[in-house]
Amino acid sequence: MSVKNKKAYKFKIFNKSSKNNLYITLVIVMIILFGATITYAQLTNLDKQIIAQQKELEELEKTKSSLLGEIKGIKSSSQIQEEAMYKLGMVYPKQEQIVYVDISKDEKQKDVNNNVFLSPIISVLKSFTKN
Repeated sequence: MSVKNKKAYKFKIFNKSSKNNLYITLVIVMIILFGATITYAQLTNLDKQIIAQQKELEELEKTKSSLLGEIKGIKSSSQIQEEAMYKLGMVYPKQEQIVYVDISKDEKQKDVNNNVFLSPIISVLKSFTKN
């Protein structure tokens, strides 16, 4: 080979290797850009999820505060009294409507009263079971 051919041959090899290096560099840059794009998309998606969670949290806090207000209203005896009087039509009994029951009486008397009312029912039930 002549000197010119050697130089041309070296130039071709150098030119091919520099083109290969250029392609490899471009591929690496494209892979990095693709990875950065995917990462950015994931971050954007996470930001959207965070915003949605924050909105849901705010709504739940509003619901909680309204329910706590309702509970306070329900627990107050004046609120219960108003609802009983106006919505249900209940009134306090008059003195002559109040009946006091003496619970110190003998329990046997109570059993007799229960038996008087229950004995016909028991006898009917027994008649069905005998047949």
